[in-house]
Amino acid sequence: MLRAVIRNARILDGRAFIGMGLLGLAFSVKNLSDVTRVPVFLISLVLYVAYAFAINNCFDADTDSINPRKRKKNPIASGELSFRAGAASSIAMALLGLMLASVLGTGELAVYASMILLATVYSAPPRLKARPVMDILSHGVFFGVLPFLYGAYLDGSVTTEEWSIAAAVFLYSLALELRNHLEDYESDLKAGLRTTPIVIGRKLSETLVAVFSAGAVGLALAGAQPSLGLLGITIYGLRTNYRLIDTAMVAILLLRASGVV
Repeated sequence: MLRAVIRNARILDGRAFIGMGLLGLAFSVKNLSDVTRVPVFLISLVLYVAYAFAINNCFDADTDSINPRKRKKNPIASGELSFRAGAASSIAMALLGLMLASVLGTGELAVYASMILLATVYSAPPRLKARPVMDILSHGVFFGVLPFLYGAYLDGSVTTEEWSIAAAVFLYSLALELRNHLEDYESDLKAGLRTTPIVIGRKLSETLVAVFSAGAVGLALAGAQPSLGLLGITIYGLRTNYRLIDTAMVAILLLRASGVV
């Protein structure tokens, strides 16, 4: 059962969102007076992402069971893990993460608790992921802005520069969520789900992915030099070349974090 619990956490699938927290850490680590806080932060961050994916698997088991691609990633949908065991292990991850966040401080605990709350209501009732518009907005917060701010606040403050990066991360997380829904468009349609792409259509959703991606890159560049923000328009032209868009966004964020731009 332990193997199924680990698979249910889907750590590799959550690497991009772990990266959001690591990006925030990259901005704050140079101002840390106590580097022993970093391992506590890292473990709690991984536990959070693991919880978010695990609790999502619990409440997506019925729809994932009819999607071959998702059934392979969901031990509950495939019958390898019971709902009760999946929920119990998910709660254990959340509680341990909360305990570690409390060691870091009140501010860190507040951000972490907010992440846990939003990740929970996204997947479990009232199930924001099944509510058009709220699905992508909530995802932009709990898997974008908040993990970044959790890392950025590790030094006790969030700078204006970090807030600008948080805004870019929010837009990019919106694009990522729309992309996830577009991958599952057919199976979600068959399952009767009302995700944002199902309601507004595939074509408009793809356009919004391009718009949000271009906006994210533009904001990330504008924070370094306002005129560079116009380069975000070139990202819109890439449309569905997601690999190239991701590469550009990651490169820009790493350059910002390193202080090169």
